[in-house]
Amino acid sequence: MMVHRSPQSHIRKFGTAHSAARYLRMRRSWCMNREGSSLMSEPLYLRLYHQIRDEIEAGRLAPGTRLPSIRQMTHDSAVSRTTVETAYEHLCADGIVNCIPQSGYYVNDIPHRPPVCQDIEPEPQPEQCRYDFSGHRMDPELFDFDIWRKLSRSVMMDSDPFLGYGENQGERALREQIARYLSAGRGVYTTAEHVVISAGIQSLLGILCEMFDKSCQRIAFEDPGFRKGFRVFADHGYDTVFIRGGASGIDLGELRQSEANMLYISPSHSFPSGASLTHQKRVQLLRWAQQNSAVIFEDDYDGELRYTGKPLATLSALDSGGNVIYLGAFSKLLPPSIRISYAVLPPRLLPLYRAVAQHYNQTSSTMEQLTMARFIEQGRLEKQVRRLRRIYAHKNARIAEAFAEHFGARAAVRPNDTGLHVIVSLAGHGNAEEMCEQARQVGVRIVPMSSYQLGRQRMHAAVFYLSSAGISEEDIEPAIAQLRTVWI
Repeated sequence: MMVHRSPQSHIRKFGTAHSAARYLRMRRSWCMNREGSSLMSEPLYLRLYHQIRDEIEAGRLAPGTRLPSIRQMTHDSAVSRTTVETAYEHLCADGIVNCIPQSGYYVNDIPHRPPVCQDIEPEPQPEQCRYDFSGHRMDPELFDFDIWRKLSRSVMMDSDPFLGYGENQGERALREQIARYLSAGRGVYTTAEHVVISAGIQSLLGILCEMFDKSCQRIAFEDPGFRKGFRVFADHGYDTVFIRGGASGIDLGELRQSEANMLYISPSHSFPSGASLTHQKRVQLLRWAQQNSAVIFEDDYDGELRYTGKPLATLSALDSGGNVIYLGAFSKLLPPSIRISYAVLPPRLLPLYRAVAQHYNQTSSTMEQLTMARFIEQGRLEKQVRRLRRIYAHKNARIAEAFAEHFGARAAVRPNDTGLHVIVSLAGHGNAEEMCEQARQVGVRIVPMSSYQLGRQRMHAAVFYLSSAGISEEDIEPAIAQLRTVWI
């Protein structure tokens, strides 16, 4: 890294090899010998190369200046002739200097590099809180990394799959396992040919967006809803519209009036409201799609995690017209850093996907895909789901009990029989975003429901989203007790 003194202290132009050599000698001791410099770990020829290049790019060695001869530079820098020759060769290869036979090395006319700005604000660091209800991480007690490591090592025994970019649509072994898993657990009867894999839901949506002519598409989102999903479609130029969601799910009357021909929805567990569509509403929604030749993106992000009764039937399982694209991911069942999402495409849309996907490489790690395939094949995913249902049901109930204990009638916890989060409302309290900041001050991270609003005027009522994914059951009561100290 260059050390800059005053703005004018080194701005000099040199027209002779003698003056250039004198200046470089002056700088040599700093660059070549300074203890603690980041350059000290580099080979000598690179340190010399960077020294000369820095002087040229900063404008301190003018175009046309002849550099010291190899012999002179060898003497002045106290390095070997080979070191100087190699540094000069690199400068020539990069077009920074030009070698004229029988004459010497001359500085080329290149753009000057502005000084490194020292006033750039440091990169913001992730917020760390003792108690985290944001849902952005997983409780480490909920996943056995030893099993995952063993499976990863076992798939590495065959190195051939890891020598390329991977299958464009996703590793077939994983697509076959996902097809079997969905058929057994979610009633989505499909085959590996119709399953497509990507690194994350946003990456997957980016590919799917390219399948359609965005100039004649209008996509509807529940409001409040999945902001990051909305962001992908908006960034791809789609016309978007927001449909009010309530305790019983999306407002179908408003949807019919919206002139939308696409819909993004989580019918089994609306995000973040937690509402589930009744069977009657699902049938009406599919009828709307059929009548309008509409496409429904069904995001079944946590449909397996239903605590009472069987998981609700998916739209895809009820769809007979090929109007539903089923979306899923493992980020609610495994650590979110294992980046695997998937879609099940109806037969009529599969050719559109393949026409687009051929222009992109697979974004999900082959290692993680094959490990996940082995994880499902051995029945470990089903076991994980059963375990999480039990644990999250206890955690969500514990959150409700803790609010009742510390806030009494002031708090209303919305009943929830699916998923990883609950919605909490506090009567007679102020701005939700200000209250979240107060909570952060005492080490509790929660999210206001207003942060999930998409297009309507942001509400500031004291309504909060609390996920139990990243907090242990033992920490729930102390966390709610901390909230009481700043909210009451």
